[in-house]
Amino acid sequence: MDWTFWGCAALSVIISVSLSSVELLTKYQSRNLGEIFWSWYYLWFALLNALFSFVVYWSLPVLKVEINSNLVSLGDQPLVRAIVAGLGYLVIARTSILDIKTKTGEPVGVGFDVIYNGVAQYLLGFHAKWVKKKMRDDFFEVFGDQADEPLVFLGATKFIIAQASTADEQRSLSDRLDLCRDLSATDYCFYLYNLIRDNSTNVADAKKQIEDPRLQVARNPQHAADLREELSWMYSPKG
Repeated sequence: MDWTFWGCAALSVIISVSLSSVELLTKYQSRNLGEIFWSWYYLWFALLNALFSFVVYWSLPVLKVEINSNLVSLGDQPLVRAIVAGLGYLVIARTSILDIKTKTGEPVGVGFDVIYNGVAQYLLGFHAKWVKKKMRDDFFEVFGDQADEPLVFLGATKFIIAQASTADEQRSLSDRLDLCRDLSATDYCFYLYNLIRDNSTNVADAKKQIEDPRLQVARNPQHAADLREELSWMYSPKG
């Protein structure tokens, strides 16, 4: 095993980890890179993909895999192995190692994908919980737990809706706003905080979008009264 082997192995790992991370980027489009990837659960998930791609890269010479490509010269075997392992390690890992016949006589293929899927879903499940916890922590950094807090978050949300670039986007945001009726004050604000974060570049941007309406509510009684009227179901006296 020379530097070519290890260099191409590293390439396969880079490709596999990058591709596996795209799923998280798509799932958490409104979150910044630190919120998505600064997590022990993501690190273990990345190591899992790196391990599988390396195992596939190492074992490709003894696997019966047919390779066809219009982009890569099949004569450069180390590079081909790296690209095949990096791009197709999950497909190859799903290849049956054993065929077990059931009582019906139908063979059932067993491969490494059972191990990969189980561990990956376990780690991604905890990663999703970590992202939600981070969101709750960020929320309580800006939530003042005051009587007028729902007015503040509603004002921030209405400003975001007004700034939407298209009518369809405005309608979609308005529909999301309508879904949070009858929640408690804290749950209502947290729901709107998620909507605000979805339309912010980062935590600091979301905080600014909330602090500006907070000043308006405090300094403009008529504005506060108009917002309170929209939340009559929350502020009306309970009989």
